[in-house]
Amino acid sequence: MSDADMKKIKLTKLIVDKLPFADKGKQIDYYDTELDGFGVRISASGKKYFVRAIIGTRRIRVMMKSVKLISAEDARREAKIKLGDMAAGIDPNGVEREKNRKDEEKRQEEKQQGITLQTALDDYVQKGKLKPRTVTTYQDLFRLYLADWLNKPAVEITRDLVTERHRDIAAGKRQRQALKKEIDTVKGRKDKPKLKAIAPPDAKRKEAAADNCMRTLRAVLNYAFEDEEGGIPYANPVNILSSRKRKAWFMVDRRRTLIKNSDLPAWHKAVDGLDNSVMRDFLLFLLFTGLRRKEAATLQWKQVDFQEGCFTLIGGMTGVTKNKEPHTLPLSDYLRTLLTDRKEGLKTELAEAKVALIDAGRLTLKQHQAAYNRIALAESRLASQYVFPGEGKTGFIVEPKRAIDAVTAITGITFSCHDLRRTFATLAESLDLSSYTVKALLNHKQQTSDVTGGYIILNVDRLREPMQKVTNALLERIKVQHGQLIDIHARYNG
Repeated sequence: MSDADMKKIKLTKLIVDKLPFADKGKQIDYYDTELDGFGVRISASGKKYFVRAIIGTRRIRVMMKSVKLISAEDARREAKIKLGDMAAGIDPNGVEREKNRKDEEKRQEEKQQGITLQTALDDYVQKGKLKPRTVTTYQDLFRLYLADWLNKPAVEITRDLVTERHRDIAAGKRQRQALKKEIDTVKGRKDKPKLKAIAPPDAKRKEAAADNCMRTLRAVLNYAFEDEEGGIPYANPVNILSSRKRKAWFMVDRRRTLIKNSDLPAWHKAVDGLDNSVMRDFLLFLLFTGLRRKEAATLQWKQVDFQEGCFTLIGGMTGVTKNKEPHTLPLSDYLRTLLTDRKEGLKTELAEAKVALIDAGRLTLKQHQAAYNRIALAESRLASQYVFPGEGKTGFIVEPKRAIDAVTAITGITFSCHDLRRTFATLAESLDLSSYTVKALLNHKQQTSDVTGGYIILNVDRLREPMQKVTNALLERIKVQHGQLIDIHARYNG
């Protein structure tokens, strides 16, 4: 706008109040005839004073208060001050932005000072990108190893505290204490024994747990103190473990244990002899499919297609597969029989439980109640949507630790659910199956750099023969021990 186009009037309260509002979407500027650079901007909804001047090579406009909040005289006095600053090269807009930035930093700092570790953890796990199992793992790590820090302001967690706690966790000093009843012999109150916390008798080193806990703490603190631009001016105390002088991370090697071929017969015999048929079939299913524990535990009957001879795990954000891709596997002869017997076995369990009540008159009250509980359990299992139903609130098996401990007690073979997956994978590789086939069986993603792998699509029919080969190889190793055939009680007709 040239000076000739400027609308100049003497800005007084009376005159400004009479100025008409602009049409919607438009603005009209009026400049004061007495103070150069001072004006009022009229829009469709309001009127605001402003000043305008040139600083260096830039024309700067600084908006002021609404005419409703300041009189024309007071606005003119304030405009003189701003125009004087602008004549001296000071940009009031820049000054205001810097003030707002510092005020925001101060607010954020005050807010962060009050953030407890529990609040930081809650914010981190609620950001929506973590699986429920991961959230539970993080919460358990903090509850077990950092419980005394949860109500502490996060900014008070120092490098020394981190270093000491990391060392204590690794040394087994942060294990959960057990509770033991202790009778007060002095007062003789044997009817009211006290509970006393006692440390575990044999503390085991937990380097992996120490590293996992501190990595999680580092991520939580980074998230809590990240600024709006994604920067982290906060010095994370966990970084001390990565310093060149300390190098305190334990860097525990990835676990590579599995069920050895020579142990498979004894392991299978112990599993097949478990009283809990659900746990028995669950462990066998893990071995003969190579699935992860939760993938198998959450399998539903509607995902099993007996007609097509396959089952499908659901992917996506609501699924259970690790790579979020759906996973369809063929049923080998053994697996088809196992699942068929599992389905029919549920009906048999209920029938047997009801038969046990025939002699109800000969049972004690306690035995009578146990018989009814047995029927209720059998009915709930039969009605469950899950192939391997559990008794907890999830509806499926959560932790088969009791069954695993029972097998270990009988055989002396220490194993985890993931060891069964490694056993399956190792055996599959030993059969000279292609790496693409083994990855497809295990639902591992192909590397993005593997161009050939990107073109190979292995559907369920292509995997049927490899799956049967792995099953046959497992059964052969279960049947033979040191060159001798042994009797196996597996429900397999192949």
